[in-house]
Order: sequence, then structure tokens, then C-alpha cells
Amino acid sequence: MIDFLFDQYQRYKNVADVINSMRDDGEHFEILEVGANEHRNLEKFLSQDTIKYLDIELPEELQMHPDYILGDATKMEFSDDHFDIVVALDVFEHIPPDKRDDFISELDRVSKEFFVITAPFASPLVSEAERRANAVYKSLFREDFRWLAEHFENGLPSQHELNTFLLKLGLNYRIISHGSLPIWESMMEVHFMAAYSPELYDYRAAIDRFYNSQVFEEDFTEDSYRKIYVASKNRRMSELIEIRSQLIQAPGRFEELERLKSTFSSLASVLVKNKTVGRSEQDKIQVFVDSGSGFSEEESFKVGLFENKSVNKFLWNYNRSEPITALRIDPSDYKGIFKIENLTIRDLQGGFVEALFESGNYLYAFDGKYGFSNDDPYLILSFSDPISIFSISFDVTSFTKDERRLLLEIEKTFLEANRLQENKEQILEESARRKEEIHRLNEELRQLALDKEKTNQQYQQQTYQLEQSKLEVEQLKIETEQELKARNVEYETLKVELSRAHQELQNIYNTKYWKIIKLMKKIVGR
Repeated sequence: MIDFLFDQYQRYKNVADVINSMRDDGEHFEILEVGANEHRNLEKFLSQDTIKYLDIELPEELQMHPDYILGDATKMEFSDDHFDIVVALDVFEHIPPDKRDDFISELDRVSKEFFVITAPFASPLVSEAERRANAVYKSLFREDFRWLAEHFENGLPSQHELNTFLLKLGLNYRIISHGSLPIWESMMEVHFMAAYSPELYDYRAAIDRFYNSQVFEEDFTEDSYRKIYVASKNRRMSELIEIRSQLIQAPGRFEELERLKSTFSSLASVLVKNKTVGRSEQDKIQVFVDSGSGFSEEESFKVGLFENKSVNKFLWNYNRSEPITALRIDPSDYKGIFKIENLTIRDLQGGFVEALFESGNYLYAFDGKYGFSNDDPYLILSFSDPISIFSISFDVTSFTKDERRLLLEIEKTFLEANRLQENKEQILEESARRKEEIHRLNEELRQLALDKEKTNQQYQQQTYQLEQSKLEVEQLKIETEQELKARNVEYETLKVELSRAHQELQNIYNTKYWKIIKLMKKIVGR
């Protein structure tokens, strides 16, 4: 497992150590790695687990593969707790700043147990190291290193902001600091020089193996290039994580690593020197003919091209009767800007033959100049009818300094135009989606307006009925009061009449006749 690029080993070995330390005996994990591209490195470190890979860009041949998922990590289409663990290795810093909280929220939502991210974070020391490393790459290749350029453009994430957000989500987390800045910067220089001179590959691989086997385990330091965040929902942090999150020590064997790098640099300087000297001797103009079987080395002719000459002449007396359908002109073995002038093709009778530059692998063409962004540049000349030629000659003007720099600018502009076109298509798709969403919302709004109108009508009807009921109650109240008053009058009248009758009865009881009647009732016993 030590035969890995050192920076990949740093990421995958740290994450594998974390996951294995959190594993119960015999436990199997369902893991999602976010931003893995087409690489399957994680499963080489965690072969016992089931791993899926999600990325926003995937080669067409992988988009139907069951282990790969094309998707946006800031809005994943998985259910909550879909995977046991989610891993994102050196992805966080490439997320646009305004979507970083969404990214962390999604990792939290989709993971059941915990998630792990690795990333460089903003600090003066990290920024300075990245800019120096990028300067080495730019000195060799005349352009920024792609991933570091994204760091400069997006800005590295803030640890304070991430810590605050993890606490807001209620997560228990630990931070492991790994990969000292001097070692990281030194190793990146080795990798850039090896990319420039592939002959250095074996020694670069030997340095990587030395780091992975001898330095990695001791490379835990506060001033590190990379931080490993372990954020858990319920699972308790392992003893290994607790130790490593507090482990701050100077990496060992740094001097030995520097000695290896010194040997590497000496070897690189020799190879680059030989490469520079040899290139002017080896570079060439080469012309191929197609007589029906395609272009081949057997049917080609070479003329040495020297960089110290601004114009190189090519002449080939082909003088064959076999008709050809096309010519291929390679103005050099290396990328650059070249101008093809004074092109002259003669047939076997000595007449001039017209031919058109039909195609080629050039990035742009202007005023007879062709700009090539890749080595092995070529142009294809086609004939309207097969023809037998006697000779072909032309001049090649090479532009190797100022105009090569211009080529790089044009190439960047071209790539930026492509990126803008892709963004335009994405914007158009998003616009169409938004229009559909607006249409849907308008329909909902219209339905709400209809519902509101219906509700208002019901309310008005109920209000009218209530007012009518109030009027009826008031009328009933008035009628009841009037009836009560009439009954009171009747009651008072009856009361007066009753009093008068009672008085009359008393008057009768008080007469002498009534007294005689009472006496007679006693006598007769009635």
C-alpha cells in the first residue's frame, strides 16, 4: 500500500486509520466517497467495506457504472442516514464559499454514524507555501497548477467558520493535523519536476515510498498543510482519534528526506540540461504521405529543426508514381506556434499542385500561423483527386518566446470560453428549471387566489347570516320586552281586581247578615 503518491497516501491512510479505529469487531460499513473522480483509491485501503463514489463530473463510460454516482455534493439525492460514513478528501476547499455550509449539511444528513473530511485551511503559512509551490510549477510549465489556482480563486476555507457550523449542527468533532508544511512543499517540488521530466519517475516514486513508510506515522504537527475533521453524530470517538487530535510532534527523518530530495534535484538538473541540449538536435520537421493505407513512418521524410534558427526549410523530392490522397505536415515534435510559408507542391510533370489545409490538432489558426497546445503538432493537406507528386517544399517559422506566452494566454482564453459556454448551458438549464418552477408557483398562487375568493364569499355569506340573526334576535328581544310589559300590566290589573274582591269579601264577612248565617250554621251543624 505504500506505492502511492505521497499526498494521496496522506489522505487515504489517515481516513482509513480513522474508520478502522471506529469499527466494532466484524463491523461492515456502507461508505460514500464524495469528489473521488474516477479513482477508486479508498477501496484499496478499506477492502472489507462497500464503497460508492459520487462526483459532479464523470467520464461517460462510468456514468452507468453501479458504483459511481453523478451528482452535486451540496444537494445530494439520498435519503437521510443513507450511508454509514461519508468521506470527502481535499474537496471542501474546491466548493464555492457560499455553498460550503450546504456541503457540510449534506455530509451530515446523508451519513448515519459520522463523516470525515480532509482539506487545507486558510492561514498565512499555508498560503505562502502554496504560492511558492505554484511558482515552481509555473516556472516549469508557464501556467498555474490547476488545483492551487482554484485555491487562490475560491480562497481556502476558515477553520473558525467550520468549527462554529459543526457546533451549530450539534456534532461531536475532532481535528487531526497532518503533513508538515516544509515536507509538503518539498515533496510537491519533487512531483512537479518529475512531471516536467518523466525520466525522474522512478526516483520520485522511491521518495514517495520513503515518505509513506518512514515519515508518515510521525508527520503530525500543528503547522500542517492538511487537517482531518472527524464529525460524529452518536458514535464515540476512538482512542486513536483522541491521541492523534492532540499529537503534536516534529516529523522524524526530515533530514534524510531532504537528502533524497537533494539527490533528486541534482539528477533533475542534469536531465533538464541534457533535454535542453538534445531537443535542438532531435527536433524535426516531418512529412507523411497517404497512398491509401494511412500515414506511416515508412512513408515519411524528416528534416532536422534547430531552435537557434528562426526559419527552417523543408524539401522532399518524393518522385514516385503512386498517387497519394493527402499529406501530413508535422512542423515540430513540440507544442508551440508555427507559420507555414512558401508551400510548393509539384507533380511529376513539373506543374504546381494546389492543396488545402483540411484539419490538424491546432488550437487556433490566424494569418498563416498555427498554435498547438500539445506536443506532436500536425496539419493535414488534402487533394481534390489522388495525384502523383514529384516534390514538396515549404518554410517553417517557429515562435518560441513571446508568442509562446501568447499561445498560453490564448489557450487559457479558449478554455475559459469553453467553461463559460458550459456555464451558459448550465445557466440556461437552470433558467428553464426556474421558469417551470415559476409557472408551478404561479399556478399555486392562482389556486390560492381562487381559494381566497371562495373563502371571502363564504365569509361574507356567513357575516350576512350572522347580521340577519342579530336583527332577528333584536326583534325577538323587542317583542319579548313588549309582551313582558303587557303581561306586567295584566298582572297589575289582576292584582288590583283581586285586592278589590278581597276587600269586598271582607266587607261581606263584617255584615250582621253574615254573622247570623254563621250562627245558624253552628246550630244546624253545617
